[in-house]
Amino acid sequence: MARVGKLLGLISPVLALGAMALMLFGLTYSYQTGDSAGSSDTITVFRYALEEGDHAWFLWSGFVVVVCLVAAVGALAGRTAPVWVCAGALRLVAALGIWSIGLFILPLSIVLFVSAALLTLARYESRTR
Repeated sequence: MARVGKLLGLISPVLALGAMALMLFGLTYSYQTGDSAGSSDTITVFRYALEEGDHAWFLWSGFVVVVCLVAAVGALAGRTAPVWVCAGALRLVAALGIWSIGLFILPLSIVLFVSAALLTLARYESRTR
């Protein structure tokens, strides 16, 4: 159990990078063009953030990756408290941002919750032996 918990904790930064890339390059904004026909076009969130100067998407992406890195270091060290805290932080961010970035962060928080639970169970198992 401890090995699976550590593995889940260690792959969380890779999953975070993938989720953030999907968030930045997979989502699109729709906007009206300036011509008289009233047509619309779409651009990626990454391009929108660069053109409009809205750096919140980049900050949240960086936050999620850093939180997953902290959880990975905690899992590697065999400490459960940092993994639980990081899982809770991601769950809170997912709940608060459910209409925008929450759906990308929710799977990461589930992975970290499972990792923390497995690490905790392995710790209690080793104490009872």
